[in-house]
Amino acid sequence: MKSEPRGYWTHVFDQAATLLRARPELNGDQAYWLARRMVDQTLQDGAHALLALSPQFSPEPLVLAP
Repeated sequence: MKSEPRGYWTHVFDQAATLLRARPELNGDQAYWLARRMVDQTLQDGAHALLALSPQFSPEPLVLAP
C-alpha cells in the first residue's frame, strides 16, 4: 500500500461514492472496483501529479451515459 501515490485511496473512495450516487444499480463492491480501475487509468495516463496535490483537490464531476 506504500507504493500508491499520496491521495490514491481518498480518490478511489471519493470516486466510488460518486459512482454510487450516479448509478444506484451498483452495489458498493462494484463501485469500489470500478472506481479503482478509473483511478488506476488516470495514473497510467500520467496524471499522478494531480493526486499529489492538496487533499482539497476535487476532480471533475462524473457524467455517465444512461
